[in-house]
Amino acid sequence: MGFIEKGLQNIVVNNGSSLAIVGMGIVFFALAFIALIIAVLPYFLKLLDKIVPEKIVEPQVRVRTSSDDGAIIAAIASAIYKKKQKIG
Repeated sequence: MGFIEKGLQNIVVNNGSSLAIVGMGIVFFALAFIALIIAVLPYFLKLLDKIVPEKIVEPQVRVRTSSDDGAIIAAIASAIYKKKQKIG
C-alpha cells in the first residue's frame, strides 16, 4: 500500500471526510466573500463620492513681474562679476 492509500484510509476510518468537507467549505465561502467585496467596491466608492465629494484645490499661481526678472538677472551678473574679480 502506498502513502496515498494509507492517508485516504486513515481519513475514512477516523471520519475525517466531514472535517475536510467543512474546511473546504469555509475556504470556499471566504474566497466567495472576498470576490463579492471586490465586485461591489466600485459601486460603493461611487456612492461614497456622492455623499462626501472630493475637495478640489486650485493651485496658487504666482504672477511674476518683469521687475523681478531684472533683479534676478542683476544679482546673477553681479555674482559672476565678483567671482571673476577674485580669480583673475
